[in-house]
Amino acid sequence: MASPSRCICLRGGPNWAAVAAILNDADEVLVIKRVRRSGDPWSGHAALPGGRWKPGETLIVTAMREAEEEVGIRLGLDNLVGILSPKSPRNAPHIKVLPVVFRTGRVCPAINRGEVEEAVWVGLETLRRSHVAGERPHYRVGNIVIWGLTYRILRSLLACLEKTGERP
Repeated sequence: MASPSRCICLRGGPNWAAVAAILNDADEVLVIKRVRRSGDPWSGHAALPGGRWKPGETLIVTAMREAEEEVGIRLGLDNLVGILSPKSPRNAPHIKVLPVVFRTGRVCPAINRGEVEEAVWVGLETLRRSHVAGERPHYRVGNIVIWGLTYRILRSLLACLEKTGERP
């Protein structure tokens, strides 16, 4: 993961988005299930809180704004752990998504029902144990299936945490 001092200058742009990988003190990550919406290719999918960049903000600010809008969690630079490499959805390779990693206490999400159907804290160790390999690799945690871009981001997060010796 890049250090926070290297992250803050990330400017974003029209085809950029950011997601907040929010870790808590119990080594869990917050995963949301998006509401079902006509015309939304990621409708109903498991995801991390996040969304499109807006002019005048950095990608770090985008991730913080989206976390507050979607799950009511106010994050600041003091919560910032670092960033992961940008990734693109396979069905929209022109979009670049920057995963921004934060750490906070175990707060209760205040879900914005217009955007989020469900929000759950998932243990990082649970993710490791729930990995399903194959043609469409994914994590299965209860009734939540995490695949695609979110799966790839969480795989990168777990690998990075192991490599750097961060918890868990």
